[in-house]
Amino acid sequence: MLTVIQWIHLFIILLIAFAGGYFPFTKTAHIRTNGGFPRGEAFSSGVFLALSLTMLLPASFHIFQEELPELNYPIGSVIAILAFLGLLAMEHMTMHSIERERIKIKNGRLPARIPLVMTTMIALPSFFLGTTLGMSDNTQATFIFIAIILHKGTAAFALMLTMVRSTLSRSQIIFLFTSFALSTPLGIIFGGFIHNDLSPSAAIVKAVVFSLGAGTFLYMGTLHEMKHASLIEHCGKRSCFLAMVTGLFITALVRFVMGDAHHF
Repeated sequence: MLTVIQWIHLFIILLIAFAGGYFPFTKTAHIRTNGGFPRGEAFSSGVFLALSLTMLLPASFHIFQEELPELNYPIGSVIAILAFLGLLAMEHMTMHSIERERIKIKNGRLPARIPLVMTTMIALPSFFLGTTLGMSDNTQATFIFIAIILHKGTAAFALMLTMVRSTLSRSQIIFLFTSFALSTPLGIIFGGFIHNDLSPSAAIVKAVVFSLGAGTFLYMGTLHEMKHASLIEHCGKRSCFLAMVTGLFITALVRFVMGDAHHF
C-alpha cells in the first residue's frame, strides 16, 4: 500500500494536471499563447539533472552491485542511456511527423493524430517519473515531487491547447487528457507496490526502474521538447541559468548531506 505522503503526492500531481488543462478546455474560443514559468522550468531542469546523476544512477549502481556482484559491467548506465536515446528517438519521430502535418494545414484544425501522438510521447516519461517517485523515500522523493509538479502544469496546458485546436470531440479530449493526467499517479502506484515487495527480484526491478528514471530525468532536464527545451530556450537568460544552477546545486548538496546511495 502507498504511504500517506505518496497519496498526497499522487492527488496533488493529479490536481495540477487538471488545473493546467482547465483554461484551454473551458475557454476554447479565447485560446492564447502562454509564456509559462521559465524560471520554474529552468530550476526543475537543474533538479532533474542532479537527481539523475547524483541520486538515481548511483542508487542503481549500488543495488546492481549488491544483487549481481559477479556482473562487472555498468548495466545501470546502459539502461539509462537506452531510456534517454529511446525517448529522444520517439520525440524526433513525433516532432517531424507533427511538423509535416502542420505544414499541410493553413486555416483548418489540426488532425486528431497530432494530440494523440503528443499525449503518448508525454505520458510515457510521466509514467516513469511517477514510478521513480513511488519507489523513492524521504528527501529524494520530495525533490522528485517538486521537479514533477513544476513540469506537469505547463505540459498539461500545452497538451490541452493542441487538443482543443484539433478535430477531437470534447468527449475524446476528456478521455485523452485524463489518460495523460493519470500517467504519473499510475506510475506512483506501480512504483509503490514494487517498493513494498520484499522478494529478491524486487531489488533488481527497483535498480532497473532507477536506471530508467535516471535516463528519463536526464532527458527531461536537457532535450525534452527538443529546440524548446528549457536549457535551450530559457537558460540563455542569466536569471533562468542561475535558477537552473540553483536547482542543481541544492539537489546535489542534499545528496551530499544524505550520504550513500544505499540509503535510497
